[in-house]
Parts: sequence; structure tokens; C-alpha cells
Amino acid sequence: MNPRAAAHRILGEVRRGTLSDHAASRILPAVDAADRGLALDIAFGCLRLRARLDAWIRACADRPPSRMDRAVRDWLRIGAYQLTELRTPDHAAVGETVGAARSALGRRRAGYVNAVLRALARRRDVDPFPDPDVDPVGHLCCWGSHPEWLVRRWLARWELADVRRLVEQQNRPPDVVVRMLSGEDPAPPDGVELEPVPGWPRSYRLETGLPETALSHLRAVVQDPAASAVVDYAGDRLAEPVLDVCAAPGTKALGLAAGSGVPVVALDISHRRLARLGAPAGRLGLPVSTAVADARRLPVAEAGTVLADVPCTGTGVLRRRADARWRLGQRGLDDLVALQREIVDACAAAVRPGGLLVYSTCSLEREENEGQVDAFLDRRPDYRRDPPGAGARSDCVTPRGDLFVRPWLTGTDGAYAARLRRIA
Repeated sequence: MNPRAAAHRILGEVRRGTLSDHAASRILPAVDAADRGLALDIAFGCLRLRARLDAWIRACADRPPSRMDRAVRDWLRIGAYQLTELRTPDHAAVGETVGAARSALGRRRAGYVNAVLRALARRRDVDPFPDPDVDPVGHLCCWGSHPEWLVRRWLARWELADVRRLVEQQNRPPDVVVRMLSGEDPAPPDGVELEPVPGWPRSYRLETGLPETALSHLRAVVQDPAASAVVDYAGDRLAEPVLDVCAAPGTKALGLAAGSGVPVVALDISHRRLARLGAPAGRLGLPVSTAVADARRLPVAEAGTVLADVPCTGTGVLRRRADARWRLGQRGLDDLVALQREIVDACAAAVRPGGLLVYSTCSLEREENEGQVDAFLDRRPDYRRDPPGAGARSDCVTPRGDLFVRPWLTGTDGAYAARLRRIA
């Protein structure tokens, strides 16, 4: 399949409700291996930068994108992304896109795509975005391609410069990072090049080669440093039995087992996602077992340590979930906060006196993080905050002892965690 046509199919499936990674996994096998990277870059770039691309289209078309045929609008975004972000030569960006669109749209509608993209190629010196000094919210929503409700939340909490850096970070495609599960330096195989990630001693950026090739020779997992920080923050002195609930795809469970040397039971409600943990656990020789379970109804009477890596809005990992920013809303946030409360209460009931509950998210939102923990401690006076594990990165630990990884400072995903000790 033509890579631009594949990108268009991915965009169409996402528009109809399919998650972007699921759509990509179904469509990309039909694309020549050499072209899959381009197809994925275009599709996910169009999803991340939707509002930015629509501003360019609006400046060059005779109607706003909201009033366009959806299939035509997706083709225009595909062309605009190549012209403004990939810097594909104009003749290729326009010609290849229109050629692929013609077989799907017909000559007349493809002609419209051609006219708008040619106008954009001529007008790239025009700034179609709100002035950041006059309308900072509008600029971050339009150029920054983030929903207004989220931008306003962040601006109410952090300085404008920090929010701008956060938005920029969330719009960059993520690196592939491997996390060594032991202290030795990696010895990658031929064809694989790794570079240390500054500030994260066991994390290495994959510069060349395939992740599966690297992992076949290394005692490592693919894991962003922010997720690794949660494992380090949990610590290596874990009382048994150790449970990792909401565990899939399981890299934190592997990290806990490797760091502590004790068996870990990984629980998740999704059998399909949990099944992916078996192969890496076997390859690494780690004592990680799995069981399908709802974290609100744990199938255990008592645990020494529980990691509750709860479902969340994922506002710290929007660069990985290309379509997630457009699916989020206040109602969804409220629903997740209620679910998190159920999960943390169920997990707390399973921890024996003296045991440890580690609550974590990949969210940046207060209600899901410190607000959730504060409310829990009000309900459960038999718990208190516990100091971070010895491996925690000090500049990511808050004055209260929680972990908070801020993407605009670290260049990684975002993450939050709190260690909660049951004292009675």
C-alpha cells in the first residue's frame, strides 16, 4: 500500500473511534517495510499536530476545515504535514499526496486537494497562528495543537514558558529508550547503536537498529526514563508477596523483579495485553507470573507490596498517544478519578500492616496525583507517606516526598508516584 494512502486509512479509522496504535498495527503490515516509517510518521504527526495543520489549511482554502468533507480534510492534513513539518520537497509532497488521493476521491475532489496544497506551498512565509504575546492561550491551542481546556488547566498551574515547553515536548515523536535491568554497560549487537540518556544512568536511546534486535542481546526492556523512575522510586526492598496491578504491558513488573530479586505477580484486566509479558519474562529469567484480575476486586487476601499503576488521562504521555489529546475532556477526567479511587481503596485493603502501597500514574493532573493521594490519606489514617526508594532521582522528588517527573524539565514522558506505608 502507498504510505500516504496507509496514513489516510489510519486517520479514517481513528476518526471512527479506533485507537491510533490499534489502527496502525492493522494497516501498516500492508505497506512495504521501507515505507512503514513514513506512513506512521505522517499519520501520527497529523494526529498530534491537527490544530496546527488546520491553521495552515484555513489560511489557504475557501472554507474552514470544519466545513470540509472529512476524507478531503484528512488528505489536506497529510499534504500540509509534509510541506510544513517534514519539509518534503514541494513537488513530492503535493504530487504524491494528490496522486494517492485521486484514486480514493476521484478527479474533482483530488483537484481541490491539489489547489489548496499548491497554495500552501506558495504561502509558507505567512504566519497563520495567533500572536503568542497577545493571545497565548490561542497560540498554544493552535500552534501548540492542544485542546483549550487542557491548556487553560496547565496555565493555571505553571508559568507560560513552562507550558510552552511542555506543549513542544508533547508534540515531538518519542525516542525509543531501552532500560538496562542491571548495572553493567550495554554491549549491543552489530547494527544497533545506543546512546546514554543524560541524567538517567541505565537508560539508552536507540539511535540505529531495531528494538527487538537490541533486546535479544541485552538484559533490558524498552521503557521511557519516566516509567523507569517509578520503579526506582518504589525501591528494591520490597516485602513479599509483590503485586503489580493494572500491570500490562508489564515493564514495571519486570523492573521490580529485577531490582528486588523477589517474585512479582502481574495482574491486569486485559488478558490480551497481559499475555505479552510472558515472552520478556522468560527471556530475562525473571520471576514474574501473571493473572487476569480486576484491580477493584483483587484475588488475594494479603500482600506485602502493591504497585497500583492506575488507568489515567495520560497527559504526561501525549506524545506517545497521538490521538489521546483530542479524546480527553473534563468528564473523562472525573470518571477516571472515581475509578482510581476504587482501585486504590481495594489495593490498600490488601496490604498488610507494615506493607507498602505505591500509587502511580502517567498523568500531570493534580486530581489524579497528589489530590488523589491526599484524599486517600484522609480516608485511611492507617497509612502515611513513606520516603522514596534509594534509587529515586532527587530532582524529581517533591518536598512532600512524591515522585513527579515533569516532561519540560527532563525531556521524557511525565509520571507521578507516591509511596504509602500501612502503619496499623
